[in-house]
Amino acid sequence: MMIFRIAWRNVWRSRGRSLVVMGSIVLGIWALIIGTGFMNGFMVSYMADVINHDISNIQIHNPEFKNDYDIKFSIPDGLNKAKELASWEGVRGATARSLVRGMISSAKKASGIEIRGIDPETEARVTRLDSIVVDGRYFKGIRRNPLLLGEKLARELNVRVKSKVVLTFNDGHGEITAAAFRVAGIIKSSSVKMNGGYAFVLRKDLNKLLGLGNVVHEIALVTDPLVDEDQIVKKYHQLYPNDLAETWSEIAPELNFMQEMYGSMLYVLMGIIMTALVFGIINTMLMAVLERIRELGMLMAVGMVRAKVYLMVMVETIFLSLAGAPVGLGIGWLTIKYFRHVGLDLSNYSAALETYGYSSILYPYVETQTYFIVTLGVIITAIIGAMYPSWKAIHLKPVEALHKI
Repeated sequence: MMIFRIAWRNVWRSRGRSLVVMGSIVLGIWALIIGTGFMNGFMVSYMADVINHDISNIQIHNPEFKNDYDIKFSIPDGLNKAKELASWEGVRGATARSLVRGMISSAKKASGIEIRGIDPETEARVTRLDSIVVDGRYFKGIRRNPLLLGEKLARELNVRVKSKVVLTFNDGHGEITAAAFRVAGIIKSSSVKMNGGYAFVLRKDLNKLLGLGNVVHEIALVTDPLVDEDQIVKKYHQLYPNDLAETWSEIAPELNFMQEMYGSMLYVLMGIIMTALVFGIINTMLMAVLERIRELGMLMAVGMVRAKVYLMVMVETIFLSLAGAPVGLGIGWLTIKYFRHVGLDLSNYSAALETYGYSSILYPYVETQTYFIVTLGVIITAIIGAMYPSWKAIHLKPVEALHKI
């Protein structure tokens, strides 16, 4: 206990130096929490937007359809399967779609797109498509052949609400079919595909033009939070082994890759901050040891063993870490809480962010366990940083140290 009391008093003998070390620890913890929060915010918002508004948690197809998007490969009895799935435990909603790839053209330009025939009511439950309409109305206001398209695509085609566009595609017999549609609404999403790669029409309108009856090419499901999607896929395969059911991680493996990449970037960020902190602690504690050469020499001369001198310097550093860590945690938590509520406006960089599918409003997010990991990491860093000054202290020769000025 005496070592701890001496170490605590030594911490406050030089308040300025101690406050510098504490300040660096506070800044290190704050920087790690903010860096983690912002990186999580980018990742979570991107994945949430793609999953919630585009691919959903689970998709079901005819296995042959995924090979070349041939519209003749539909899901047998797709509408009834979608209704059945919507009633399953853990499934919040299910919607059936007909899909075809084709061209959309206006008076200015033509572009290749995926045409999605949807049921507005069930689609809104699954992808909340109605919530991202920024101009016009969700399949309302147009009596015949209404259409929704992304803001980026509308800008490229130079069209707006009630403008006429022409969709061209191959029907079920392989014949080229063209039909005029009018823009009922324009949607905006951070998803690149939603913003510029899809045109949404009524499924009944598209199926009539395809000439294939009431076909369904895709069933999309959204699940309740914390539901094991793999279990739902397994159950579906047991009932309908001839269909292909996939989770979002199988549909979009690039999302898993991005998670791993962001995790690696976070470790790099943590390594940079920790390294800077280590050198700061080494510098400060080494100064403390050199300033107290005579004192340390006296302690060893009167019989204090070197192990206790080593422990004393280490304990001083740990005290400094424990004093700074709560402050850094508190400031970091308050910062994250504030920006999580109001968001960080990155509108000045919106054009660049939209190119990569990120939202211009960032909401940082930090898991509770991250606060403990960061604190533990900083304390370990402080201990590592104190090793060399402690080693320097125990290698002093008492006789020489006593004669130091």
